[in-house]
Amino acid sequence: MSVFFERFTLFCVITVITALSLIIVTSVQLAHEPEIVINRENGNLLDSLKSVRKAEGTAAVLGDSEKCPIPPDRVRLLVVVNSPKRNRKVRQTIRSTWAHASNLGVQVKFALTRSPEEQQSFIQRHLKHFSRRCVPADYLLITSDLFFINTPQITAAINQQLPRRSTIICAKADQHRGAGRRSEPKFLTDCDREAPVLISRDVVTAPNPDLKPHFGEHLYLSRMETAKILNGTIDGTDLLFFFSAQVANDASSSIKGLWMATRDYRVIES
Repeated sequence: MSVFFERFTLFCVITVITALSLIIVTSVQLAHEPEIVINRENGNLLDSLKSVRKAEGTAAVLGDSEKCPIPPDRVRLLVVVNSPKRNRKVRQTIRSTWAHASNLGVQVKFALTRSPEEQQSFIQRHLKHFSRRCVPADYLLITSDLFFINTPQITAAINQQLPRRSTIICAKADQHRGAGRRSEPKFLTDCDREAPVLISRDVVTAPNPDLKPHFGEHLYLSRMETAKILNGTIDGTDLLFFFSAQVANDASSSIKGLWMATRDYRVIES
């Protein structure tokens, strides 16, 4: 009887240890799933920005200068898109996806470029333009047509989480690749100029050279993460991110695929 009891006890112990091991392994695997990692890191970043927003108080809402009064019909997000003239099909796709009129609070303007020189100075030229004429939105986003822009999530963040003033969100520049380049405006020195740059309107109208940007990190998906959404390896439906990686190869198809994947396959008629 005692032998049977000992064997039974040993069996129970082994079973419990095996079950606990499986639970631990599964938990570790889940903790490193791309969707979980991206959502966790971006959630933490947006929570920290929301804390800044709360600390601003109501003064930030009323604090716009007389130089740039707040128009009553102001949109939340103004997107200026650098688009080579030849990319007509890409522009059509953008208009029917992330720039569609159903995305309330978003206004999109395409600036057609013809030469590499125009494209290289694109951000600087448009910041200078809006510093004179004011930004008719809470935030200005400058990008190229080779990125998918998750406009619903960006406008939701502007409404609820992003500070109302003194905010720059960008991808961190590769220091080796960017060495020796011009750093105007100064507050974008550490930003990757080839990636989308999101700026609150006050920074454009009254630049502060000492203002430090918030590096978006996982708000900017990597090439691998972007590809995994397109091939279905990552479920993009509930994924928290702002920008894809560049989709230079068949940009029109990739942008449409990303829109459908992140919108739960909801088709919007143009």
